[in-house]
Amino acid sequence: MKRYLDLVPISAKVHRKQNRMSIFCIVLAVFLVTTIFGMADMFVRSQILQAQQEYGNWHIAIENISNEEAAIIASRPDIEAFSPYGVLNYRGDLGYTLGGKNVAICGCDESYITEIWAGQLEEGVFPQASNEALVTENVKQIMGVTVGDSITVETSDGDNLIFTISGFMKNSASIMSGDSYGIILSTEDYCTIYPNVPDGEPNDYGLLFFAQFANTRNIQGKIADLKEQCKLSDEQISSNNNLLGLLGQSRVPFLLQVYLAAAVLFILVMLAGIMMIASSLNSNVAQRTEFFGLMRCIGATPKQVMRLVRKEALSWCRLAIPVGISIGVIVIWALCAVLRFLSPEYFEAMPAFGFSLPSIFSGIVVGLVTVLFAAYSPAKKAAKVSPLAAVSGNANALEPTRNAANTRLFKIDTALGIYYAKANRKNLILMTSSFALSIILFLSFSVTVEFMQHTLTPLQPWTADLSIISPDNSCAIDKALLDDLKENPVVDLAYGRKFAYEVSSVTNGIEKKMDLISYEQYQFDWAKHYLLEGSLKSVQTDVWTGLIVYDPQNTIQIGDTVSLNINGRSKEIQIVGMLSDCPFYSAAGVGTIICSEDTFEQITGESKYTIIDVQLAKGATDEDVYEIRQTVDSSFTFADERMGNSSTMGTYYCFWLFIYGFLVLIALITVFNIINSIAMSVSARLKQYGAFRAIGVSVGQLSKIIVAEAFTYTIIGGVVGTVLGMLCNKLLFEMLIGYKWGDTWTIPFSELAIILLIVVISVILAVHGPIKRIRNMSIVDTLSAQ
Repeated sequence: MKRYLDLVPISAKVHRKQNRMSIFCIVLAVFLVTTIFGMADMFVRSQILQAQQEYGNWHIAIENISNEEAAIIASRPDIEAFSPYGVLNYRGDLGYTLGGKNVAICGCDESYITEIWAGQLEEGVFPQASNEALVTENVKQIMGVTVGDSITVETSDGDNLIFTISGFMKNSASIMSGDSYGIILSTEDYCTIYPNVPDGEPNDYGLLFFAQFANTRNIQGKIADLKEQCKLSDEQISSNNNLLGLLGQSRVPFLLQVYLAAAVLFILVMLAGIMMIASSLNSNVAQRTEFFGLMRCIGATPKQVMRLVRKEALSWCRLAIPVGISIGVIVIWALCAVLRFLSPEYFEAMPAFGFSLPSIFSGIVVGLVTVLFAAYSPAKKAAKVSPLAAVSGNANALEPTRNAANTRLFKIDTALGIYYAKANRKNLILMTSSFALSIILFLSFSVTVEFMQHTLTPLQPWTADLSIISPDNSCAIDKALLDDLKENPVVDLAYGRKFAYEVSSVTNGIEKKMDLISYEQYQFDWAKHYLLEGSLKSVQTDVWTGLIVYDPQNTIQIGDTVSLNINGRSKEIQIVGMLSDCPFYSAAGVGTIICSEDTFEQITGESKYTIIDVQLAKGATDEDVYEIRQTVDSSFTFADERMGNSSTMGTYYCFWLFIYGFLVLIALITVFNIINSIAMSVSARLKQYGAFRAIGVSVGQLSKIIVAEAFTYTIIGGVVGTVLGMLCNKLLFEMLIGYKWGDTWTIPFSELAIILLIVVISVILAVHGPIKRIRNMSIVDTLSAQ
């Protein structure tokens, strides 16, 4: 051995058991950072994929520019893809139809399909010749056409537009829910058929230009440069904020608040890692104070002792960091696999065994940096150990104190436990800070649950996969169709509603428009969760009764009688209950009354339905939906909501796994950290406990000392963590929710109760192991423990 630092591997072998706890603590910290950042990275990746599929892979849209200006912008080296885009009859208000259904006619260049909407072309090619068109897949499914066939679009003027099919595009959610078709033409053909514009500029044809930058770094700087060089105003440029926000390139104030909240959470995670490792190292060094004193006896300088402690701590990283990163990567793989299973349509592009380089890099950096920071104080403490203290056997003596253990309030064993917890101020700060940060982290991340509930609406029980809607929202769908659908094996649930829109009514002398809607048994069952007051049973069994839906401007109360004017005749309905919400949106100033089917028929004389909703059984295919469509009169709108539902659930699953995965991870880290910290603290005092055993202190009394010390850390850490956690919770709530939706912050009692319960249970588990260890050790073994 030529240097004192050569003692590191020897010391590692001798103190293998003590070091195991410190290594485990570093593994936890690295795992925490790697998993959280990896989950965040995978979450962002998945949302980018979904945003590109739903909104397109474009960054900005430019309007009101000439063809010459468009050519100049397209030639810029920082522009990857650039295409015009326009649409006719998007809302079905211009009278363009195909096979009796509304058709949206779009015009664009090939790059719009191959780059901005990459992956949407199912079959064939973009139109290469005049009068060729891409059509959506539902045209193929319903009309039975193939590539090369001709289709005829009828205009409101009675003219026919004939196109040859060059290929098929994937259906969009808006196309399917509107029971319409989509056609894509080349820009030239689109401009040719555009009404009343013989020869104009792009803006005359309603054309926007969509641009995709070649590099996603500093997009805002590129936009500013584009505005300056091409003399564009802010009104001419709109951004794809859904995509830019995920790329971290948005300047939308709300998204800036989200970025700031993410930075706060990042700092909290870093602090948790530092505190966790620092607490472990501090206890580890405390166990071996005598060893460092003996090194001083053989000539080691304080500086050499500090280097020894740092090198030993870094040597643990050689094992701890790879293990922590490996476990984190495996957890990330598992979560990604769950996402692909739950929503393959949106997440199948996620790699099965992908690596998140930012998370791995963060894990390595945090592991090394936190160990170096955390080792500084213990190394300094070890360097201050005097040779005399080591030789005299007093190396483990507590710091001098003016006050003895307080036995006036507690028994001697409990008082000693509290005394030991407070005796070493640095250790007390580290331990309580470690406990407090776990509480702060949990309370801070819990805000994201409410953020998810505000930004995403999961599918409600009444959400339909298919909707059959009568023309002009009249009561025209026969009950026989509903009965047939209920008998269909691929239909899980089918239910109908009857509507009477904007019926004139008078209540207590006040006139108001009301929508009258009928419910059947399933819908009344769902309404139970929204009943504010009154009775659902009365509405179901008693004719001429109904429920009012809550509205801040509503003056109708339970017990009032509403007089409805139906076809010139007055019909009265008594309000016997109030709902907080319903699945329908009425026009401004129009109220909503829910009644039974019998009551609706008695009031209006209508026995047919306005809409029938269908929920499909699991495993239902497109062919099954097509067969159902064939049984429906072509004059009815057949809305397929499956794509929109799938998108909603895909995003919801991703958020759910991301947020609840974080909370579960923080809870687990809290448990492991507390157990490890208590075990290290007890191990550092084993010789003292052995001395107590030698003078006659019982194992039961030692157990009370350990429990009192542990709960001293817990109570102080719990109070500090609760206060600071509430402040962080309130700060993040105002950033993420109050700023956007204006909600008022309230104390999160349930979240606080959960984390405090986890902490208390963790402490109970933590003291069990050390107490059992002391009970099984002889007095001699305890005195000689290292």
